[in-house]
Amino acid sequence: MARSLAVLSVALAAACGAPGTAGGGDAPSRDVAARTEPRRIVSLIPTATEILFDLGAGDRLVGRTRWGVHPPAARRIPDVGDGIRPSLEAVLARDPDLVILYDGETNRESRERLRRLGVPTFALRHDTLEDLRRNVLLLGELVGCPEGGSALVGRIARGLAAVSRATEGRPRVRVYYDAWADPPMTIGGGSFIDSLLTIAGGANVFGDLETAAPRVSLEAIIDRDPERILVSVAPEALHRRPNVATRRGWERVPAVAAGRISTLDRDVVSRLGPRVAEAAWSIAEALHGELPVAAPEPLAVSCSS
Repeated sequence: MARSLAVLSVALAAACGAPGTAGGGDAPSRDVAARTEPRRIVSLIPTATEILFDLGAGDRLVGRTRWGVHPPAARRIPDVGDGIRPSLEAVLARDPDLVILYDGETNRESRERLRRLGVPTFALRHDTLEDLRRNVLLLGELVGCPEGGSALVGRIARGLAAVSRATEGRPRVRVYYDAWADPPMTIGGGSFIDSLLTIAGGANVFGDLETAAPRVSLEAIIDRDPERILVSVAPEALHRRPNVATRRGWERVPAVAAGRISTLDRDVVSRLGPRVAEAAWSIAEALHGELPVAAPEPLAVSCSS
């Protein structure tokens, strides 16, 4: 249990921006200048991998973190392991001309070692919706596809705006977002998921907590009395009955007793990437039911490498 919880904490921190994991300044850090339009990229940020594919530069990827499995074509790229404190031996074995990795203290030593070896790196902070916008544009420029980056940013913005319009005027639903069962962990105001809840017409009952992934007590959940419980699960578990109702003591949460529990696809809602509008859309439908607008538009590949 302790190891599983530690893994989840690192994953949530990396996705949601807990201090000291993926934070580290307002701009990305290029430790060693890469040559124009790198051709052998190792991406240690799953959403950077996804962005590069959407930009039409997926064929430049020669390595990816074990979590970077979307789109399905990414699974064909060699897995070099973890993105936090990565195996540099596995990374270097791919002979990269650029390594994209998380900015912050946890990867500082890895960046310094790569710099000493003359391997170009591009370290990104990737915590908020604004970070997503900036990093899409930066990666577009990096692979010689600025128009594609702008097009993707526009598509994401239009998708989020469509969700916001669809929920405008509807009563906000007080939400508890179930990130981990025991001990209970949720999403605080430091998480991009908190922003998605707001866009989707929800109100995070723990949104006043600055931590991205805070631990909370069952008593605190009962006291804040959410109207709906959102549980992120693996895709294969989406149609199963969530286990929240079977947890000891959780029947005391009124929303649980009333069966107001919805499941969300973890692979979509936990990734701050091109599918973020899809994530907001799924949250909105979980809170408000069917909405009278079309789902966000698909992206047509704008560039090729």
